Amino acid sequence: MRRRWPLAIAGAAAVAMAGCGSSQGSGDGDVTLRFVYWGNDDRAQATTEAIALFEERHPNIRVESSFSSFENHFQKLSTEVAGGNAPDVVQMDYRYLREYADRGVLLDLASGEAGENLGTEDIPDELLASGQLDGKLFGIPMAQNTQVLIYDTELWEDAGVTPEDGWTWEDFQAGALAISESSDAEPSVFGTSDFGGAEDWFEVWLRQQGKELFTDDGQIGYDGEDLAQFWELAAEFRESGASTPPEISTGMDGSIATSPMGKNRSASEFGYDSGFTSYEQTLGRPMGLAPFPSSGDELGQYAKPSMLASVAANTDHPAEAALFVDFMINDVDAGLIQGTTRGMPVNTEVREAVGGELEGAELAVFTFEEEIADQLATAPPPPPPGEGAVKRDFQRVNDDVAFGRLTIEEGVERFLTDAKRQLGG
Repeated sequence: MRRRWPLAIAGAAAVAMAGCGSSQGSGDGDVTLRFVYWGNDDRAQATTEAIALFEERHPNIRVESSFSSFENHFQKLSTEVAGGNAPDVVQMDYRYLREYADRGVLLDLASGEAGENLGTEDIPDELLASGQLDGKLFGIPMAQNTQVLIYDTELWEDAGVTPEDGWTWEDFQAGALAISESSDAEPSVFGTSDFGGAEDWFEVWLRQQGKELFTDDGQIGYDGEDLAQFWELAAEFRESGASTPPEISTGMDGSIATSPMGKNRSASEFGYDSGFTSYEQTLGRPMGLAPFPSSGDELGQYAKPSMLASVAANTDHPAEAALFVDFMINDVDAGLIQGTTRGMPVNTEVREAVGGELEGAELAVFTFEEEIADQLATAPPPPPPGEGAVKRDFQRVNDDVAFGRLTIEEGVERFLTDAKRQLGG
């Protein structure tokens, strides 16, 4: 359970002390930082409380924050960057890091005033590396998560199937189909949400085959046969009735509100464990966590930065921005406030403190990651520029395949042609 700080008191203290100066930061008067992030109400509440504590400790710094859905976050960020109005601090996705870094938008957090105010010594090297490109630190992991199947425990237990470590794709399909066939709800509930449109889940399946999404030089790391096999697997689930049909699955944007499970039309779906708490809160019933199914020796999952914090290269306040990032990641009290709303803390001291305070859904996530830690591989390098468009096309073309507007072969050819063009190949 996260420690809750009294917002009114913290806010009042920040106002009362504003303008009194601070021995930290630039020291040349009041500073306002703008911080944007994607998330849900639970993450927003925790973030607001953490910011209030930061402002109390640093009365010359005010942090204006705003949040939106994942898709809207990056749409707005792209517009603001193009207009030269980038936020000071940005919650950055792993898949977009290289794209923005290569455009010169992000500050090197390991040098200058930023480097002086941001500590990294208590963050594991393999996680810290996820924000490094060409010897520079363009993003620092805010938390760790991993891919997971989130499922309705009651519905799966009623079907006599328990998702568990070591289960296969065949086990998964059989269990999901049993739920679909036994559903007496109106409208009906399917065993799982269609997973064919998410490049993230394709990546896990691909790593199970010993392959990667991208090569070291930023090109496609698989061939058409690999993608065809994955889309054929997704089609088998849909056509058997194990997963949701396209009219239910289309329009997913990464939020629970647009997902089949969030609409009570599915009993499970793939996601990231950092979103598990929100599933339980939104749906109001117990949920379970399980590793991905795998029909081989490799699980395919990896320890992933759930998100990174980046600072705009053109910020007027690099020292204060880095100070804020440092607080959000390395301060124990800030960690206790945020809990697992962004994933597992990356700072080892914070993680230990948070783990001792958790209960309920947050404890379930913590325990899950501890149990499968030895099966999680190191994350691959940040994807190449253009990956954001490739990821969107992956979902769009899968929709065309699912609705029958394209055959799988036609979809694979169209997707790979467009993806190679987006990546400059």
